[in-house]
Amino acid sequence: MTCASLYISTGHRRIRRRGLSEMFKFFVRWRMSPNESFKSPEERGKFVMIMLDEVKSEMEATGGLKDFGVCVDGSGGYCVYEVTKEADVFDSLHKWMSHVDFDVRRVLTAQQQIDARKGPQPSAVSQVARR
Repeated sequence: MTCASLYISTGHRRIRRRGLSEMFKFFVRWRMSPNESFKSPEERGKFVMIMLDEVKSEMEATGGLKDFGVCVDGSGGYCVYEVTKEADVFDSLHKWMSHVDFDVRRVLTAQQQIDARKGPQPSAVSQVARR
């Protein structure tokens, strides 16, 4: 087994969904680890099918994994999570870390961006610093 990487970038602003609970949305780019070597195309195919079955089960069971896709060349893909705890993303990805590299980014919707821009205006100090 090889050592793969996980990079998680999170912001400081928390998302409130319909005022009920805090939600975090993450965009994940994944790719097969360049250090991973399968003995045969059949072995790689078996691994991919296991991964796809797990993904399907997770999407049906937890609801945190909202979308999943694979690049047509099979080298990687993406997924989108919407969870109440940031650690849920780590828990979901942890089992694949020896085979897959992940780049995990916290994202905001267009409406969240609009709301954030309507927030407090910059202070006089920050306006002077820009000059």
